[in-house]
Amino acid sequence: MPIDYSKWKDIEVSDDEDDTHPNIDTPSLFRWRHQARLERMAEMKQAKEEVEDAKTKVSSRMQQIEDKLKQVDLDDKEKMKLELEKAEIKKQEDEFHKKEKELSDKERLAPWNVDTIGHEAWSKSVINKPAENKEPEKSRNLDDEEENQRMIDYFKNNESILRQFASLSGFDKVEEYLLDHPHLASEFATSWLTIEALNHAIEEEFDAMNKMTEQCITVQYLLELAKSLRALPTNTNVIKNFFRKIRAADAQYMRMYREEVEAFQARLRKRAKDKIEAAMSEMEADEKKKRIEESPGGLDPQEVFNTLPEEMREAFASQNVDALMDIASSMDEEVFRHHLERCVKSGLWVPNAKEQEDEGADA
Repeated sequence: MPIDYSKWKDIEVSDDEDDTHPNIDTPSLFRWRHQARLERMAEMKQAKEEVEDAKTKVSSRMQQIEDKLKQVDLDDKEKMKLELEKAEIKKQEDEFHKKEKELSDKERLAPWNVDTIGHEAWSKSVINKPAENKEPEKSRNLDDEEENQRMIDYFKNNESILRQFASLSGFDKVEEYLLDHPHLASEFATSWLTIEALNHAIEEEFDAMNKMTEQCITVQYLLELAKSLRALPTNTNVIKNFFRKIRAADAQYMRMYREEVEAFQARLRKRAKDKIEAAMSEMEADEKKKRIEESPGGLDPQEVFNTLPEEMREAFASQNVDALMDIASSMDEEVFRHHLERCVKSGLWVPNAKEQEDEGADA
């Protein structure tokens, strides 16, 4: 009988999830996709365990009810109550069976991947002649510096067409553009799209970011198809084959595609938020350092001002010396002196300022 290869047609091929470039600012797309896949698998496992636990609990309760209903001294009221609870539990059991089937179908239809295919049962080594024109885009003989230079050159030489490519919408336009510029079917292209999408996310230009992330995932899917076929992704026949398949894809496949795009966008938004917060923290630290260096006593005037009692903050903010004198007469002397000394050290309060001003004028 002929071998049935149908079970292999939906394998998620990403066996090089650790093949990341050290100079890309964001985590590699492969690693992100692998992490997202692991999270989906963990969610599936958790959902199955929750259903199993719930089934066990209601089954145990059902057995308790059955045992009670067998008691001969059970009154009608209690019996009716147990019968109603039994009917309710029966409905819950039906719901659990339905949920169990849904999870089983979802697990059965999910594409295989390197985490679920299984373990090697047997193997043998076969040495073949090297195939012609099958060299991967990244040469294993290149060191990081050379590979980085290749990427920089790629970015520089293709920036204008990459920007035009990133602005496209719809598979028809994307296919047409890739057929005209097949060298964009490259991991360098996905790296450029990832970096630029992150830049747009930092600027909160989310429409532009969303387009770039869709192009990035589309090209990544194309690269995976080419890898599974052991073909060059820049081959126009491979590009045509990919878009023919994705147009004919079922709803489940397209739903997974959209989920990956949305998960990618969410990670970029989080990454952008983290970078903005880090930049703000760095800027605040620099400003604080500068304020401390300029203060006469090595204290941060902003920090000192924020820790003053409210009435003293208001007096300083309005530069109301009379109000400050009133506070000095009403506040505990030691407490006021403590705050005033810190104000002097931070430069918020300059003692004998009038004398210093007069001396400066005389000079």
